[in-house]
Formats: sequence, structure tokens, C-alpha cells
Amino acid sequence: MKKEVSGKKGKAGRVLAIAGIVLAALVLVYTAVCLFAGPLVYPDFYGKAERGAKIPDLWNDFVPQGVTAFEGSDETLVCGYMPGGQNSRIYRIAPDGRVTKILLENEDGTPYTGHAGGFTAAGKYIYISNAQKIFVLDAAAVTEAADGDTVRFTGRFSVPCRASFCSSDGRMLYVGEYHADGYETDESHIRTTADGTFEAMVFAYRLSEDGPFGIGDTESPEKAYAVCDEVQGFAVLPDGTAVLSCSAGLNASMLRMFRTDGEADSSFSVDSGEVPVVYLDASRETRTVKAPHMSEDLEYRNGKLHIGFEAGAKKYGGGLLPFSVTNVMKMDVE
Repeated sequence: MKKEVSGKKGKAGRVLAIAGIVLAALVLVYTAVCLFAGPLVYPDFYGKAERGAKIPDLWNDFVPQGVTAFEGSDETLVCGYMPGGQNSRIYRIAPDGRVTKILLENEDGTPYTGHAGGFTAAGKYIYISNAQKIFVLDAAAVTEAADGDTVRFTGRFSVPCRASFCSSDGRMLYVGEYHADGYETDESHIRTTADGTFEAMVFAYRLSEDGPFGIGDTESPEKAYAVCDEVQGFAVLPDGTAVLSCSAGLNASMLRMFRTDGEADSSFSVDSGEVPVVYLDASRETRTVKAPHMSEDLEYRNGKLHIGFEAGAKKYGGGLLPFSVTNVMKMDVE
């Protein structure tokens, strides 16, 4: 009887071992498909983009949203949110992969648990956008923080949009909103363009070292752009080209590029007067690059367009779905 039990255990062990080998083989095949099929499915994107910093803590519930860097710095900064009332956070990622985690606090010292969507560094400040606000951090406090430290916002100011994303180019701070079904925007943002009705806007504020929070006038944007639905990020290149990161769910992302020169198409009223509005539609579009799903924030730094992706977050499959990007991507757009 004992020999029979022992034989059954041995047989079960062999079955489990074979199953483990088959599973490991499937994982290797799947990984190879994801690695090598990506450039075949998205040749224009991978022909210009390279993998940058690996986004940390994706399997520890971190949901990445924003990406930025300081001009001339080799570090990459990523921000995002956490579930369950945990502090939203920033990760500084060194070129060697070393990670510094920084927890965010409100001005009164309470944990900041907001979306931590857009993210940009400009001069002495770092900006995070969410909930019709720009939240301001002292850049030195972020760069000097040790792993696990908390950094407190120095202040915040309101903007005339939902503030889903933000970026900067050394001259302007850009802050814009996401529009889609279920994500409505103010009726005053609706514009009729060559592509149909646009219901989202991006506002540009002049940067100034002498202004409050590094902004010339926090109450008066200098310019605005009408943009299409499903915009997750926005950046302006040195030649004036505007790039939109457009994505929704598992659909392929689109990096859409537009000229921004020429006369304004309409205006937008603020307390200080009328702001010129430029329509980023088919009449100005120069190029579209198809990219993997869930592209997010954009930032042009050090000669590359930095692109954040949230597809690697555990809530979206932890990077296991085909073509999911778990790194910050750096794209040559010259």
C-alpha cells in the first residue's frame, strides 16, 4: 500500500514538473512575442523610440501618470497615485536604475492622495496638475529628498480646465484637460473645427522667475489650444510643434503633431480679457505616430520626447497584456 501511494506521489510530481516546464515555455514565448512583435505592429514608433527608465512599483499598486526631467539631468521623474488613501508619490530614477521614492503632502502636512496626473519641472519649481488646480513643489526639495521622505506642496492655484495633464518648454507652462464620454468639460470650451466639435482645451501660462510660483500671472493664461477628445498629454517642441498623446483603454495610442503658427481661430474669455485660441485640427496636423496603448503624459527634454505609459500598473494587468509598455519611452522627434 505504501509503495502504491509513493508511486502516485511520484507520478503527480512528474505531472507538476511537466506542467511547470510548459508554463515557463509559454511565458518565454509570450515575452518574446511582446518584445519582438511590438516593432512590427508599431514600426513608426519603435523606429524612433528607445526604452528609458523602468517605472518602479507597478506590482505594488503604483499607477504612473506624469513624467518629467530637468534639462541637462540624466534622472527621470515619474509621478502617480496609489489606492486606499495612500500618499501619491514621485519616483526619481537614476541612470543606473536606483530609485528614490518621495511621498506627497498637502500644505498642512496631511497626505496628498489626489490623482497626481500631469507633471512638469521648470526652473525652481515642479508642477502637478489635478482637479482644476496646479499644485506647486519646490524643485530643490524634490531633488534633495532621500528615499521615503515626504515633500510638502508650497502652494496651488486654479486653472480654467480640469487639469488632466501639464508640461513646460522653458517659456510656458501648459495645462489641459481630457474629454470623452463621462468626462465632460465646461460648455465654454466647445469649438467647431475642421475635424468637428472639440470640447477640450489646453491653456498656456508664461513662466517667470519673478512671478508667483514661477508664473508671470497665475490668473491670466497667454494662449489656449482647442484639442480633440482623449488627450492624455501635451508637449511643445523647440520648433513650435505641439504633440498630443491620445489614448483610451486598450486601443492603440496616437501621438498627433500640429503646427501652432498662424493667426488664432477664436478667443476665450477670462477675467483679464480675451485669450487667443488655436485649433489643433486637420488644418494644422503634420504627422501621426501610432503607439502602444495607454500613453499618458508627455515632456520634451534633452532632445527627446519623453512618453509615460500606465499600462504596466497592476490594475491594468501589470504589463502582462500584449504590447504593454512598462518603461518611460524616449522618442526622437527632430
